[in-house]
Amino acid sequence: MKKYTSFSTFIKQLDLIREAHMSYLYLCYVIAALFGGLLPVLSVFYTKWIIDVIMKNQSEQELIHIVVMLSAASIICFVVKTLVEGFGSSLYIRLRQNEFNRCAKLYHDVDYQYIEDSFFQDHVQVGFVALEGDGRGFQHVYEMIGRLFGELVTIILFFILIFQFNIWISVLCVASTCLITYINRSISDYAHKREDDEAKAYRQSHYFNSTCSDFAYGKDIRVFHLKDHLMDIYQEKSKQYIQVIREIENKRFKIGLWELLALLIQDGLSYNLVILGYLNGQLDLSSTAMYLSVIVGFTTVMRTFSENVSILLTDLKLSSTYFDMIYDQSYYSRKHHLKAFDPATPVEIEFRHVSFRYPNTEKYILKDFSFTIHQKEKLAIVGTNGAGKTTIVKLICGLFKPESGEILINGINVNEFDQQEYYKMFSAVFQDYEIYGCTILENVIGNDTDEKSRQIGKECLRRVGLEAKINQLEMGYETPLVKVIDPNGVDLSGGQKQKIAIARALYKNGNVVILDEPTSALDALAEAEIYHSFDDLVKDKTAIYISHRLSSTKFCDKIAYFDENGLQEYGSHDELMAMKKGYYHMFQVQGQYYQEGAKL
Repeated sequence: MKKYTSFSTFIKQLDLIREAHMSYLYLCYVIAALFGGLLPVLSVFYTKWIIDVIMKNQSEQELIHIVVMLSAASIICFVVKTLVEGFGSSLYIRLRQNEFNRCAKLYHDVDYQYIEDSFFQDHVQVGFVALEGDGRGFQHVYEMIGRLFGELVTIILFFILIFQFNIWISVLCVASTCLITYINRSISDYAHKREDDEAKAYRQSHYFNSTCSDFAYGKDIRVFHLKDHLMDIYQEKSKQYIQVIREIENKRFKIGLWELLALLIQDGLSYNLVILGYLNGQLDLSSTAMYLSVIVGFTTVMRTFSENVSILLTDLKLSSTYFDMIYDQSYYSRKHHLKAFDPATPVEIEFRHVSFRYPNTEKYILKDFSFTIHQKEKLAIVGTNGAGKTTIVKLICGLFKPESGEILINGINVNEFDQQEYYKMFSAVFQDYEIYGCTILENVIGNDTDEKSRQIGKECLRRVGLEAKINQLEMGYETPLVKVIDPNGVDLSGGQKQKIAIARALYKNGNVVILDEPTSALDALAEAEIYHSFDDLVKDKTAIYISHRLSSTKFCDKIAYFDENGLQEYGSHDELMAMKKGYYHMFQVQGQYYQEGAKL
């Protein structure tokens, strides 16, 4: 994998301007640098020309003429610089927005197993620091480039002025600046080394801060008196974050003392050489005043330039970490081009000696696991918690990749399919489904806005039993969900949200239907209605049901019973009941609870 250095990151960010078709930004840099760089140099001539007027007894009109001329030139330079920089700032925002789009694509395309990996999240957190704001990182690089170009023009002009009097002053200022730049780079390198520590501490602190302020946790925090406990953890994590920041700043202070010493030596020697020049008759009074102003200006701009170079290097390190992360191909599976099967094509799913464990963990969820789901077969996967039932579903859907073994669809290894094409073959409702901040109908049909899609979406919502509820709403199917996004929105119950997720699966009409605990928020009657509504959908399709409530097994051809040791029983309901093992006992226990509930 290519690693981005500060230099290659600098070139990459400049090249992104061209890729975004904003090449006129290069011209903006040149114009801003020329006019902005000239501005500080003009100011040093005020003192010289005013003293010259006084010493030579020139008229008041001549003095006014000089002041007006310099002021007009300064105003023109300032106005042009400000306008061009303001225009450039809007372009920097657009460039950063492009990277946000790239980040969204990363989350969409990266192998799903990494999304649930804390190590990956830490890597992402460090990388995304570069995009968090305009004060540092990616966008700030562009701002610092503009500043440095302008300061470089000023340095060149000041250097030429000083060189005309004494080359050693120029050499001294440049040498001092190089030393200060080295010092600042040392500070930047140390801060870069602590990025992972800072990111981890920030992520942990931010999580508990968000938890304490997120209304979604409000009920549990109040009912279970979790406030003090969560606040204690938040305070502890905040202290850890502050400690990392303190260590970085202490290092910055200690190294910065050397910078102060270098500046004192440079200024002392430079002023001494100018004063000696006046005493030796090399300079008149006005020129002495000018060169003293030049040295002050030169020292100031060189110091600012050095600091900004250090800031730029820090920003580039953040950006380089971001580029390392965003272009890390190890997070992506190999690209293939096999298309999805036609939705009407029945599929068979086969696991051959599949082993799987989550990234950076030792425990295998599946070990040398093999079984087959035949075409048009309706399979119920049941069993104890932690037995890997949901993991099997994610493997089937292509969200996880086996560590060893293979998964076949109609005899074809799933890795041969294009990832996005492969997803098309599955209509799934997961345990952790999401409802999005858009209208009810858009939650089902997404971007399909034609009338036929809208009618199919409405039919799916009717089939899951939401038509009556939707008709009661003032905006009907166009009612926005998630009230915190739209004040006119509604917050549906857990069961109603679950029905929308199921309607979404109905609408997709994939080759395989997967329901992972799809009715956990529904009562038994609503559950029976949902399963009945799926009859038409799964009639000619392979269907997989995962449920703790064994009522779903009555709809299925086969049942796979899992415990923590893997697949233990496989067969029809009657076959497994006759075995009187794990499935039988689970069914008996649940039946007893239903009977006791009936007596109540």
